[in-house]
Amino acid sequence: MKNSKTKIDLIVLILIVTLSFISCEQKTKITPQEAKTIAEEAYIFAYPMVMNYRSHYLVGLNEASPFFKAPYNKIVSDTEPADHTRHDVVTMNADTPYSNFGLDMSAEPVVVSVPDVPDRYYVLQFSDMYTHNFAYIGTRATGNRAGHYLFVGPKWKGEIPKGKFNKVFHCETDYAATIGRTQVKSLADLPNVVAIQKGYKIAPLSVFLGKPAKPALVVDWPVWKPEVMTSLEFFSYLNFLLPIFQPFHPEDQPLMKRFARIGIAPGKPFDADKLDPAIRTAMEQGMKSGDQKISEKTNEMGKEVNGWVMADAAGPREFYKGDWLLRAAAAMAAMYMNDRIEASYAMGYKDADGKTLDGKTGKYTLSFEKGKLPPANYFWSVTMYDKSADGTGGYLIKNPIDRYLINSITEGLVHGEDGSLTIYLQHEQPDGEKAANWLPAPAAPFYMQMRIYGPQEPVLNDEWAPPAVQKVE
Repeated sequence: MKNSKTKIDLIVLILIVTLSFISCEQKTKITPQEAKTIAEEAYIFAYPMVMNYRSHYLVGLNEASPFFKAPYNKIVSDTEPADHTRHDVVTMNADTPYSNFGLDMSAEPVVVSVPDVPDRYYVLQFSDMYTHNFAYIGTRATGNRAGHYLFVGPKWKGEIPKGKFNKVFHCETDYAATIGRTQVKSLADLPNVVAIQKGYKIAPLSVFLGKPAKPALVVDWPVWKPEVMTSLEFFSYLNFLLPIFQPFHPEDQPLMKRFARIGIAPGKPFDADKLDPAIRTAMEQGMKSGDQKISEKTNEMGKEVNGWVMADAAGPREFYKGDWLLRAAAAMAAMYMNDRIEASYAMGYKDADGKTLDGKTGKYTLSFEKGKLPPANYFWSVTMYDKSADGTGGYLIKNPIDRYLINSITEGLVHGEDGSLTIYLQHEQPDGEKAANWLPAPAAPFYMQMRIYGPQEPVLNDEWAPPAVQKVE
């Protein structure tokens, strides 16, 4: 009897384990429709993170890249503004020479020091791997006096020395990008800009305190390939990057649990070839629909007025309030866009009739009435771009006069007798004195970005808007 009871107990135990396994399998099994939905959500959420890695890789990790500047924790500054050869990111500004550097806080905090900058606008914008603008140093945010600023990563547990830093910034990720912009007033002013740039310094905390630097974390960074953004390899790159984002923000933790259902997890290998064919197809469809939604959102990044989108699409994590589609659209249209309070952006995609701007089929004008130029505390500009990156965003236009923008300090502009200013937007140079106000366009669809550095209240309160672009018949 005892042996019979033992056998019965064993059979019951096997049944319980089997049923539990079946129940668990039913809970974890995913349908193609669910896979498509989750893949779309994950693509939208992670688009800025992977595109941000592209920029980090090209500028700071791959020395063979034509866009390489310097490794992490080393500052390299341009001696002149960007031109048509720069494809680091889409919609680069050509107003100010850049100072680019990446922060590596994986081993210890990093100190950024700035000099006195008494006679011009400057800004150092700090963007984490999510593309959140988590810190600012510069004229608006901290003033023009010299100072030392400490940047602390998410995993560091040490003590912060007291009394040595003007401010301490905490970053959600181990790595961050820094985009420095220093105002140049003319070509003759460039040496003054270079002198200021040489005063921007960076050092690990240990070195700043006179001690040896702690060894940097050695990482085998994956080679960037453009096809990553259109294939399921996207999720392989994402899994590689996710440890950089740990510990995950409480806002993201439910998403990460959901994404795990399609194989997304920190450091986990992702092999698309091992997926069920139906699931693989569904995930590819999800990526494609996610990309389409991001592209469509670029036209809705703010209020549309006179054919311009008054973009308000960048800021710290708190700014987005969980709207990751907006964050992705900002990364697609203009990676490393400033917060609106720092620089207001208007994206010009359409003419007064709501039609796409196209330098092959049309000539256009942008006219400001007297006294109605962009209200800026510092300066403003209108910059021309093609759409060669992905059909939405693009780069500065190669042109015979090497002019990529017109701004508030452009020399030689001709104003109307009534004090107005008309800019001519077309592929071929216009005749006569109009040539002085020519902003060359490609013989293809294009867009413009108006930047207002230090936007005044009429801009921030939506009381001012750019005039409509008029097509010349």
